[in-house]
Amino acid sequence: MIWSSVAVIAAVLASTTPVMPVRVGNALTLPAQRHAVRIDTGGGHAPTWLLAIQQEGADGRGLSFYRSDDEGRTFRYAAPIQPDASHADRADLIAVGKDVALVYSWEAPSLKASSRHDVYFQWWRYRAGTHDWAPEPAVRIFNADDSTAYTRALLARDSKGRLWVQAFRLESDGGSTAVLSVSTDGGSNFERQANLGRVKRRGGGRLLSVGSKLVFVYAMHDGFEPTRMRLRDDDAPVEAWGSVKDAFSDGIYHGAALSAVADGKGGMHLVYKDETERLYHRHFDGSTFGSRTLLESSRDWAMQSAVTRVGDTLYVFYNVMRQSIGGYEIHARTLRDGKFSEPVVLDTKGTYKGYPNALETLPAGATEVPCFFGEAPDDNSRGHMVRVKLEARGGGSEPPPPPSAPPEELPSPGKELFRDGFSRSSSNSLGSDWSLKGLWLTNGKRAVSDLDTSRGNQALASPSRCRDCQVEAWLQAFAVDEAGVVLRAQGQAAYALVYLPSGRIQIRRYREDGSHTVLGEASSGQSSAREGALFTLAAWGSGPVRLAASVNGQVRLMVTDTSSSALKSEGLAGLYTPIAGVWFDDFRVRELEEP
Repeated sequence: MIWSSVAVIAAVLASTTPVMPVRVGNALTLPAQRHAVRIDTGGGHAPTWLLAIQQEGADGRGLSFYRSDDEGRTFRYAAPIQPDASHADRADLIAVGKDVALVYSWEAPSLKASSRHDVYFQWWRYRAGTHDWAPEPAVRIFNADDSTAYTRALLARDSKGRLWVQAFRLESDGGSTAVLSVSTDGGSNFERQANLGRVKRRGGGRLLSVGSKLVFVYAMHDGFEPTRMRLRDDDAPVEAWGSVKDAFSDGIYHGAALSAVADGKGGMHLVYKDETERLYHRHFDGSTFGSRTLLESSRDWAMQSAVTRVGDTLYVFYNVMRQSIGGYEIHARTLRDGKFSEPVVLDTKGTYKGYPNALETLPAGATEVPCFFGEAPDDNSRGHMVRVKLEARGGGSEPPPPPSAPPEELPSPGKELFRDGFSRSSSNSLGSDWSLKGLWLTNGKRAVSDLDTSRGNQALASPSRCRDCQVEAWLQAFAVDEAGVVLRAQGQAAYALVYLPSGRIQIRRYREDGSHTVLGEASSGQSSAREGALFTLAAWGSGPVRLAASVNGQVRLMVTDTSSSALKSEGLAGLYTPIAGVWFDDFRVRELEEP
């Protein structure tokens, strides 16, 4: 739990919403490409979102447009872009007025020579009469043959209206050449330009317009070499590009594990995974990249980022592997006034979550910042494209309002007293570290209550005895009945954070006879009580006792117990529910440091 995230990010969380089925969870690769655009057509219409998804045969579809008219909350199938699902093309999109320009090209974990692996450019023109978009014929930009292939196409439009298409060509030695073509007549014709660079293995990168310049940043698979870049001024002759330079000393994982957005001031934000599989941010000021900021220190092959800029605020979404839940979490951080917030956890279900993607920008005043990702049981199974969001109070253009409930100083978590991920083999008990009331079992992944009882199933961790401490656990009660975590437990007497079927939370004080007093109640911030979430209860002090409840890292409720019945001494931490079938995982108890 991170106390400071409340004041910094000022956001509430929503559970995930399925958008459409996909064959595997990587439907939004390539990470460097932009798969969604938002277009304000006017005329009394709500802004339209168009999302390009490669479904690889799910629903009988290949690369398709899905459309939303409610700011990305729900989507419906709109039209095919490239319907041949056997050729797994991915698109890179930009909005030009009310129209959409895109390129599409082959993408897969490996690349072999194929005459099918071409690169195409296409306009989708807005039709005011029917309020929809219709494609013009696709134009082939790079034509492969049996000895080569093109992949990872990117599109940029400079301040002069020229359209630039960059892709990587496979060479016979396994290396890649960054090829380039430009249209000066709005996409009717394209002219090949000099190659931008070459790398020893498969390449990847980002071509981006930043005001009056184009920036090309590139690297390669499995190559511990510097990331390189080339720049050009829009006022220079079309063929004039600056020389190849080192952008920064570390490489980019697979060359393409990155997200980038112009900062609106002639520079750009770049979030990337380096070759050690850690996530970093760098800012480009128009000529050079600054120092890097570590965003996530854990390492995983599938971790990727997605970014959205709202005014001067940058939102960064990314997926993090968690062995304790047997899958991935979705995290988010914001960059405001040069400082990153602490991470906020948006989704904790134990599933594979792959290749997040988001809009490049949203207008100032936007109230929600969504992120899309592929969710499936594992990285090679059928699943769904899923949406999650942050609610951006103030739209990112103004500082967030101060928290209304928390005091100026809050205790920080310190020494860990006990942790249990319940990942042992199946058992009819939780093990020797637990004192049990009711029935409990483990299924190899989580703890599960196994009895419906009015007296409640209670599991207390014997090594967790403490006074000023916090307990957290992921739980899923399926909106059937209440469940939660407890602190300072002395027999039946305890403080509890309880999640209700209504989706609300309560902080309670239980007495030895099992009766309780509700000390406070609040919204959990979850849109559905059927979804699992991470619940944290903290207690500190003895005269009075202060308690704070958090859901997915966000403080939702704080109370002060001044009663003569307050539980002022140390006790055990644990789990509670009156029903069978509730799932608990990632249990953790930590001492609290002095505020």
